[in-house]
Amino acid sequence: MGGWKFDRDRPIFRQIAEHLRSDIAGGRYSAGERLPSVREFALEIGVNPNTVQRALAMLESEGILETRRGDGRYVCGGDNVRHHLTESMSSELCRQFIVQMRALGFDDGMIVEEVRQAIISENK
Repeated sequence: MGGWKFDRDRPIFRQIAEHLRSDIAGGRYSAGERLPSVREFALEIGVNPNTVQRALAMLESEGILETRRGDGRYVCGGDNVRHHLTESMSSELCRQFIVQMRALGFDDGMIVEEVRQAIISENK
């Protein structure tokens, strides 16, 4: 996780939360796995512990993390959380891509063809 780069135009706590969502969706953290403490996490990524606390609280309110009193924060159990994160993140990425392609003047057929060509190129 070290070496995080933050976008100055967006709140850091939101960027940390997004990064953790991605890590959980991608399997870096498994269901039931304990996260580093707030202090450890803050030192590792070079931010204020209050910023990390805010990001983790946000993920907890979303049902992604849970606090076990006296034992730290854990990724909520079951593959449902990971599946939900993967679906919602992929939907959002697709939505953003479509909006940007339409802004460039592409219609739906052209967007589909661009994606098809990109997949073909990527598989070579």
